[in-house]
Amino acid sequence: MRASRLAGLVATAVLAVACSTLTPAQDRSLDEVRAFADETTHRYGLLPIHVLVSHNPDSPVGSYRRGFFAVNRLVLGSEFRDAIVAHELAHYLLGHDAPLAGVTYAARGREREQRELDANAKAVEILVWVKQVPEDQALRMVYSYLLNVHRRLKRSAGEDLLGHQPPCDEIADLLRRYPDQLVWTAGLECAPRRPGVGG
Repeated sequence: MRASRLAGLVATAVLAVACSTLTPAQDRSLDEVRAFADETTHRYGLLPIHVLVSHNPDSPVGSYRRGFFAVNRLVLGSEFRDAIVAHELAHYLLGHDAPLAGVTYAARGREREQRELDANAKAVEILVWVKQVPEDQALRMVYSYLLNVHRRLKRSAGEDLLGHQPPCDEIADLLRRYPDQLVWTAGLECAPRRPGVGG
C-alpha cells in the first residue's frame, strides 16, 4: 500500500477510535480478532501487534504497517474476517515492513506483488496452526476471500489493486503452492492450468 494512503488510513483509524463506537457484535468480533492476533504472535514467538479499526468504508479491508495492522469496520461482520486478518498477520510474520530492495519502480512493484502472494500462502499456514483449521478448509477460506475480490473487481473494472496482482493470478499462485489439495482445487475458478490440460 502506498505510504500516503496508509498514513491516511492510520489517521482515520485513530480518529475513529476516539469518536465512533462499534456495535456489541462488532466489539465481540474485534475481541476475537485481537485474541487471534495475540495467539499468532505468541505461537510464532514475536512481540504482540496492535489492532486498529478504520470506520471509513472506502479504506482497504486490511492493511499492515510495522507495529500494527488495521481492519475496516465492515470486516468485523464479514465471513472473510479470519482470512483477511490472517493475511495481515502474515505480513508481520514475514517481515514485510522491511524496505523494498528494488532499485527501480518496476522492481519495487514486483517485490510488493511477491509479498502479497507470500502473505496469501502464509495466511493458510496461520489458519492451520493457530486456528487449528484443517488445511483444505484453511485454503478454501483464503481462496473464497480472493475469489470474492476477483468477482468484485469484475463488476468495477479499473479499481486500484494497491500492489496486488489481479486476484485470479493470486488465486492461481496460491493453489499451486498446495499440490496436495489438487483433487478438489483443480476445477475451481481461477485454478492454474495443469500441464497438458487445455492446450
